[in-house]
Amino acid sequence: MFLMTDNELTIEQVVDEYLKVIYRFAYRLVGNESDASDIAQEVMVKVWKNLDKYDPSQNFKPWLFKIARNTAIDWLRRRRQIPFSSLDRVDEEGGEKAFADTVVDLELLPDEVFAQAEVQEKFKQALETIPLNERTIVTLHLEEDLTFNEIAEIVDRPLNTVKSAYRRSLVKLRSKLTAIAPK
Repeated sequence: MFLMTDNELTIEQVVDEYLKVIYRFAYRLVGNESDASDIAQEVMVKVWKNLDKYDPSQNFKPWLFKIARNTAIDWLRRRRQIPFSSLDRVDEEGGEKAFADTVVDLELLPDEVFAQAEVQEKFKQALETIPLNERTIVTLHLEEDLTFNEIAEIVDRPLNTVKSAYRRSLVKLRSKLTAIAPK
């Protein structure tokens, strides 16, 4: 976790440990690399400006993810659009680049990479169809390994509401994945 000196966190420690995690979380919420990068940077600025307000007796991760969630929601409100994008994106030359082409894992065999990319693509398609609040809960639990208590604190909802939303989201995702699975 953090190396604490005089019970104070430094912004360098926060950036080193959490910038990539916050970027990944923001990307899952907004579905766009550029926006996710901007959001992650904005989160780090907000953390830097408010680090003195952080209570060291509390868990840092929920505090940070709450800032990230609120920043992403504000970003989406400013943009006034909800991302329902495909998994294709435009490369520098203006051509489309499939999600499967962006998966890089040199340790896997090519057929394993393809199978993994296909599963990720289907999961991401299904994830983008559920509401932002549910997508946030699923992402925080499955990808960031946060507990339901921590998630409840981040989304400012009762614990049982978070658990119920998670279960409902899994049911929705399962039905959507079943619907798009090859027969």
